[in-house]
Amino acid sequence: MSIKETEYLIKKYDLKIKKQYGQNFLVDDNIVKKIAETIEAEPKATVIEIGPGLGALTKILSQRFDKVLCYEIDSQMVDILNRELKSDNIYIFNRDFLKSNLGEDIKQYAPNDRAVVIANLPYYITTPILTKILEEAPFITEIAVMMQKEVADRICGKPSTKDYNSLSVLIQYLTVPKKLFNISPKSFIPAPDVESSVVLIKRKETLFPEVLDMDYFYRFNRAIFQQRRKTIVNNLASFMGYAKETVAGLLKEEGISENVRAESLAVEQIVKLANRFYRHDNL
Repeated sequence: MSIKETEYLIKKYDLKIKKQYGQNFLVDDNIVKKIAETIEAEPKATVIEIGPGLGALTKILSQRFDKVLCYEIDSQMVDILNRELKSDNIYIFNRDFLKSNLGEDIKQYAPNDRAVVIANLPYYITTPILTKILEEAPFITEIAVMMQKEVADRICGKPSTKDYNSLSVLIQYLTVPKKLFNISPKSFIPAPDVESSVVLIKRKETLFPEVLDMDYFYRFNRAIFQQRRKTIVNNLASFMGYAKETVAGLLKEEGISENVRAESLAVEQIVKLANRFYRHDNL
């Protein structure tokens, strides 16, 4: 959708752009097309879009995929989408994506389809959205999303760098992420204060090492990074209630110093460590 088309719709509907929803409209048609084509379409495929805005990406997705399920929290935006998008394969849900039951929605609207996500994510909730998809929707095999460049750098972050955190570990254990290209703030109305990136995230077919309990792993991974300048001993004591002596002993069994910080450990080490603590709790 071009700058002129976007400005026309904003004026036509007297649209009030809401900062609290992170509304920045992409106005470069070439980039919109590139995002829409990051994942290969196939028969009986459903794409999930979060925050469709004025529908620039939605329109192209509806031409490539069997169904498009859109989650839009802004009721004014939903009204515009319903008026402007005339396609019977687009389903628009006026609700908070983070409070939605993806499993139930897929079961109702696309039970036999391959499910993927393609979206320009609201920057302020990018991490919760990705976490929800990965933790609650194993049926989603690929995710192609635009996000703040800083978050994209974290997703692809390596150990012992400032970008490496719990999101890096979660994403890289479950998937193979790849940053595709950056997008200038000039490509948006209104222009955001940051540069953006498009990232392609593909779920791994097999996970190694195998996590003994995923819910425990999610909690453990978040806890050890809670205060990144603190050691794993201190973080697990503060946020999971372990005795420091217990943590130090289990770290030693894994050949890890009690003074180590989470950012120093590779993904595989963190998985093995989570399994060690889980086994200790369930002896």
